[in-house]
Amino acid sequence: MWTIGALSAAAVRLPACGSKPSSSRGSPIVMATMQAEQVAVGDDFPNVPITLVTDGCAAEDNCPLLDSSTDLFSSGRNVLVGMPGAFTPTCTDEHLPGYIRGAGKFRSLGVSTVAVVTTNDRFLLTAWKRAMSACLRAEGKASLDGMVSMLADKDADLIKALGVAYNSKLDTKANKFFQLNAGIRSKRFALVVEEGRVAHVAVDEGETDLDATSAESILAWLEERGRASRPSKTRSALQPTLEAEGPGKAAWGAALVASLVGLVASQEGVVAGGGLSF
Repeated sequence: MWTIGALSAAAVRLPACGSKPSSSRGSPIVMATMQAEQVAVGDDFPNVPITLVTDGCAAEDNCPLLDSSTDLFSSGRNVLVGMPGAFTPTCTDEHLPGYIRGAGKFRSLGVSTVAVVTTNDRFLLTAWKRAMSACLRAEGKASLDGMVSMLADKDADLIKALGVAYNSKLDTKANKFFQLNAGIRSKRFALVVEEGRVAHVAVDEGETDLDATSAESILAWLEERGRASRPSKTRSALQPTLEAEGPGKAAWGAALVASLVGLVASQEGVVAGGGLSF
């Protein structure tokens, strides 16, 4: 089912990498776009064409065109992060750097792929990747490849299939970095996809708000999910075996354990009394 979605655009200045973006906002610009209903937990991940932007592929015109579900998210545990656009302040200075810093932690929690998608073309994403060099050097890395996969959804096919698109009107008075991304853009969202099915959905409304979709928030959710899936350590190691054998053998096993406990207790009493009895 297709619905109308809308979001407000804002104008802010682009700060230096790693600093907080300005909180000043321009007048809201609200437009609408046709798209699917917003993705929800339990949904199958949609399968649409998406371009993977690797180092040098834009200039050589050989960026891989993949199927979003079949090639990227059909198996294992994966994270997809949507951002409003390349070079926009929060994306550049907080959101993407957080996932760069957390790449190793995501791998340790069983995440096979962390991918970032915007509605930019492969050329703009390539330039953005290069602009992140300072943040990469801080992590001792030379490239985003192998840490975070960058996906170019130029025609917004994936974004609209997920129901997280909005339309930003070109405004010459707004911040110039937002105007690089005027048109259909992605809401700021993060999905955890397990075996091709959506397990977690987070959305931050607004151009500069960053909370539920941050790397820290998604890592916290994954850690909590890991704790919840661990078996309880308070049960006896014998208990699962007894339960598997059925109620009859379970009762017999419990009686055997009780008898052994009683025998040990009686022998301790005899030793304490200084003699043995038969």
